[in-house]
Amino acid sequence: MRGAFYNLVNFINTTSINDVYANAARKILQNIYVIPGSTITDVAELCFVSTATISRLCRKLNYESFADFKKDVTMNLHYFKMDITMNLNYFNRDTLRLQFDHQLPQRQYLHKGKEVFKAHFDNILDNLKETYESVSYEDLEFIVDKIHDANKVCFAGNFFTQSVSMQLQIELSYLGKECSGMYPLEQQILTVEGLDENDVIIVSSIAGGFMTDHPDVMRVISKSPAYKIVISQLDEFVYSDSIDMILKVGTDHHSLIGKFSITYIFEVLEALYHLKYGVKEKREL
Repeated sequence: MRGAFYNLVNFINTTSINDVYANAARKILQNIYVIPGSTITDVAELCFVSTATISRLCRKLNYESFADFKKDVTMNLHYFKMDITMNLNYFNRDTLRLQFDHQLPQRQYLHKGKEVFKAHFDNILDNLKETYESVSYEDLEFIVDKIHDANKVCFAGNFFTQSVSMQLQIELSYLGKECSGMYPLEQQILTVEGLDENDVIIVSSIAGGFMTDHPDVMRVISKSPAYKIVISQLDEFVYSDSIDMILKVGTDHHSLIGKFSITYIFEVLEALYHLKYGVKEKREL
């Protein structure tokens, strides 16, 4: 989960370099770890702006208030630390016992790093191969047909899978399909509640983190009349009995491995949709 980080970085990347709000966003990003313990006055002083400017910045970042922004940052930092711990456990489960910082070995262990990275590379290839062999072409074609026949297509997930699905969303939008990425998380429930039986919602979560972290969103999704598709390494999760179709990708329930398989699936869906419907629909535009 990287919602607050994504919102800040995306805002900085798409705003004028001298913009007062972009400068404040940069300052916040540079000092992100102090935000959970700061008041809006503290942050305003840190950024050399007024509290009103910070409030407006939060709204520009799609938060209702500074309190909502602070809550999201706090949650993001919590899960960021959890991800680092999981990555450490992944890389340290062999006899090398390397000490990793943000998935990279410290300098004194670099002479053994290549061996670990080779094992990681092999794990990625094995998981991709398992994905290729286990996912049927018919299932992929079925999803593409469902997307084509739907009035609206909505994508739900945490930061990484949402960013991966964005390219498919862009392609579908280019071909005239109404899509939404349902980000930030606060907007997802409202989006889902607006769907009907003629719509499709695609939830993507590598190792099931989205389902675990956001049961409130999953609860609303489970009750939606829209056709519900989940793309994940898991075949069982909260409210899985209410999902119409589960596309299981790979076997390793770890984000460092599974992200490549889920990226592959979205790229295949994009290519298949374009091949099956793209040329025809472009002619009709």
